[in-house]
Amino acid sequence: MIGSDFDMRTRLARLFRDAVVSGLCGMAAQWGLRWARGALGILPSFQPYEDLQRQLAEALGASPPAALQAALPLLSGALIWSSIFAWAYRWIPGRSALTKGFAVTGFAWLLTGFVLLPLVGKGVFASRVDAGAWPAVMMLAMLSAYCLTLSVVYGRLRRGGAD
Repeated sequence: MIGSDFDMRTRLARLFRDAVVSGLCGMAAQWGLRWARGALGILPSFQPYEDLQRQLAEALGASPPAALQAALPLLSGALIWSSIFAWAYRWIPGRSALTKGFAVTGFAWLLTGFVLLPLVGKGVFASRVDAGAWPAVMMLAMLSAYCLTLSVVYGRLRRGGAD
């Protein structure tokens, strides 16, 4: 019985470790693309991350400290979403990590386009930004960078693990 509890804790710790490492890699890919977007001046009027943080501050009635604002994307991408992804991995459609990554990208893009962007006042797929389809395309690229990297790294780590 004790050995079984130890095995379960070890397995969960490895699962969490793989989720966090994958999430950090996904965040690095997304941040690289986000940096390039800023450096190239692509869609400067469309800032969904800042809009989401502004919405959060309004909901809380106060602006979170700058350190928390900076850490929020890292916490959500490297801990929360990656842990949900790791938990759901076996049920995500697709045989390979890459096809699972495409499935998650599509789901995340639809969720962002139909729920998150309207919540921050940008309309469905940011239709109120007056930039045509470019915000939706940009969100697809950003989400692809995160989701595909997350999935491929996670799949690789899980294949290399003892579980």
